[in-house]
Amino acid sequence: MWYCSYIFIYNYLIFLLISLIKSKQIPLIGLFTRDDNQENNNYSSSSSSSLIINYAIKHLKTIKYLHNELVIQRHEQDIPCDMAIGTKLIFDMIHRTPRPLAIFSGSCQTVTSAIAEIAGVYDMIIVIYSETSSLFTAREKYPSLIRTVPGDSQHNIARKLLLRKYNWRRFGILYQYERQYTMPVTRFNDLLQDENDWENALSKGISFNDLDETQGNRTRNSLKDAFDELQRNNIRIIIGNFNSTMAIRIFCEAFRYNLFGSRFQWIIVGYYEPEWWLNNPGPCNTSEILLALNGTLQTRVAKLGYHVNTRTIADLTPDQFNFDLSILKTSNYFVGYAFDAILTLTSAFEKLKNCPNKFHIDSIWRQTCWRHELINIIKTIDIEGVTGRIRFNNGDRIGEIVIEQILVYHSYKSTIVDIVQLFVALPTNQSKYILLPARNERNITWHGQGPPNDRIKRIELDQRISILTYTIMATISGIGILLALGFFVFNIFFRTHRFIRMSSPQINNLIIAGCILSYTSVLLMGIDSTLLGKRSSESAMNFICAARVWTLSIGFTISFGAIFSKTWRVHTIFTKVHASKRAIRDYRLFIFVGILFAIDTVLLTSWQIVDPLKIFKDISQTQTKDEDVVIVWIYEQCRSNRRSIWIIMLSIYKGVLMVAGSRFAWATRNVRITALNDSTYVGMSLYNVVLLSITTAVVGYFLRDQHERSYIITSVFILFCVTITLCLVFVPKVLEVAKDPSSKTKPQRAIATNTKRRLSRDKRNIKQQPKLPIKYLISQNEMLRLNVARCDELINRLSSAVADPNYKTFRYEIFLPISTCINDEIKHIQESDWLLEDENKLQI
Repeated sequence: MWYCSYIFIYNYLIFLLISLIKSKQIPLIGLFTRDDNQENNNYSSSSSSSLIINYAIKHLKTIKYLHNELVIQRHEQDIPCDMAIGTKLIFDMIHRTPRPLAIFSGSCQTVTSAIAEIAGVYDMIIVIYSETSSLFTAREKYPSLIRTVPGDSQHNIARKLLLRKYNWRRFGILYQYERQYTMPVTRFNDLLQDENDWENALSKGISFNDLDETQGNRTRNSLKDAFDELQRNNIRIIIGNFNSTMAIRIFCEAFRYNLFGSRFQWIIVGYYEPEWWLNNPGPCNTSEILLALNGTLQTRVAKLGYHVNTRTIADLTPDQFNFDLSILKTSNYFVGYAFDAILTLTSAFEKLKNCPNKFHIDSIWRQTCWRHELINIIKTIDIEGVTGRIRFNNGDRIGEIVIEQILVYHSYKSTIVDIVQLFVALPTNQSKYILLPARNERNITWHGQGPPNDRIKRIELDQRISILTYTIMATISGIGILLALGFFVFNIFFRTHRFIRMSSPQINNLIIAGCILSYTSVLLMGIDSTLLGKRSSESAMNFICAARVWTLSIGFTISFGAIFSKTWRVHTIFTKVHASKRAIRDYRLFIFVGILFAIDTVLLTSWQIVDPLKIFKDISQTQTKDEDVVIVWIYEQCRSNRRSIWIIMLSIYKGVLMVAGSRFAWATRNVRITALNDSTYVGMSLYNVVLLSITTAVVGYFLRDQHERSYIITSVFILFCVTITLCLVFVPKVLEVAKDPSSKTKPQRAIATNTKRRLSRDKRNIKQQPKLPIKYLISQNEMLRLNVARCDELINRLSSAVADPNYKTFRYEIFLPISTCINDEIKHIQESDWLLEDENKLQI
């Protein structure tokens, strides 16, 4: 009896022990794919996955406070990356006994996507550790998916920190035109919206179908079009989001377009295949690709945690884990994340308390209470792992991102490619990231003297007219105005002097007025807003803009019109000898200048009303010796919407005047009128105005971007032109008055140099002729009789004037005809000359 009781108690204890052991075991489905097709970022292998799973479970068994043991049910061998095979295997394993509670997967993207959807249908948690694709962030499609490796979108934070560190605010993005690569680009742009100083100068997608398109057969996703835009927009910082196959073609094109070296910086998402650049299908060779790739920065998930001495719940530090990996001789980049996935699941099942957890009982397995509680526990978990702190944001790991640099070294016989870790983007307690230097303390390697500029550096400088320049020009203009006023006083004071009166002093006053306005325009052209107050500078500058045009245009019209009219009168007298057209009084010249003034007034008033001039700030660029530095000059300019049209209208109108004036001056170039004293100087003034006006317009156009130089040259030409005109017109008069202050000298007869030469030639011809034809003598006799008759008429007028009680003093003089020559008591007259009634008709 005693023996039977002993046997019963022993069996009961054995049953309880077995039940207790069974209650601690957590069955999971393990699904892993081979690396035959290394698609995207997956680089797992059968041996690596088996080794790390066995290592993790064995190590966790030694932890005393862990009461649950994960039992991973897996296929004998890793399956190929085939969605159909992976889906069938999952369905087979779900119905095994004991029922699996979750799926633990290290499969490729295609298989992971399929089994994650199945897990959502069965309300089972699936934990993945090797897929970083952004496609798995779609929680409406994968509601129960947990990822212990950071996704590709997490790289955006590291990129932003890197760009900010080197002040790269302007960049371009090239991405593979597929959804898993476009999503991180969209989120990166969203990440930068909180700051306004970022400039995404180009965001261009590239399709595999468009890699080899020709010039005439390109689409919007063409590789060559993308590089054309990079070059055209002068983009220096280029962010890439594409797979390794596309990367080979892109860096080949970068080599062809010379978009690498000291002026450019590429930042790409790193790849996990070793020596991926060797899988080169062409058209560039590997050395060309490595030349363009050298110095490229890449972001990857951290292989191990930054704090290498922090202990995990497995009582293991990252340093110890790394040492164990060296013993296991596994090369899988994601082994740390696989280990942390097992830690996460173990820790979550340990914290499962509010729901029944006897999972070996089928009825409890079917309940949803523990499933919901389990996924909530995982999403809020916060533990230390070998890859850093384990936390999740809606099922996605908040992990560490490393920034590395690809360096290419060339030796005599080989090429060495080294990947150097530079920085780590580390999440903080507030779920923000900070950028820390890597523990190897390696510095970034630049091709040039330092980091490249994200754009051409533009140094903005105000291009103002210096105070010294303006002072000099204003002083010269002031002296010119004083000189003009001096000539004006002289002209008024000596207006009764014969020499001054015979040169039309009123017309000379118009020349002085126009010159004073031209001098004033030089003063106005040198004024900018820096000389005025800030409150009224814009309105004042708008007024000055109009005043510049008015003073210069009206000044030119008055002075040039007066000179033109005097030249026209000389031309009319000496080229059109008809007697009725030779007496041209001053009022006709005033009418002519008034018409020109009216045309100017109408044009300028219309311009001011319809399209007023306003002040604008313009820029011009100057390239320095440094290709990345440009000096941007900011200067003020008076503009209107249709300024060119108004200027063309004024130019055509004044150009016609200058052409006509030049013709008149050329036609009277040989005229010497000593009595009518300034015809020669008037012609010279006209030439001076025409030539200097054209020169000023041409030089001002070509130097319009160089504000101070344009002002100096334009002002010098205006001052030179105006001063020469004044001096040519008035200096001979001053000298003549100085010689004869009392105006006692009798006026000499007018001669024309070309007529004089002709008469001398006629004298020689007459001497050579022994006899003159009778008809010729009769003609000359008639001419002399005509002159005698005119002399008699003049004598009668003089007699009437003497007898007139209202007599006014007149001084009459008779001038011998300019074409009369006396030789051997015979007068040879070519044509009837003009007789003037009084001195006023001698004015030019």
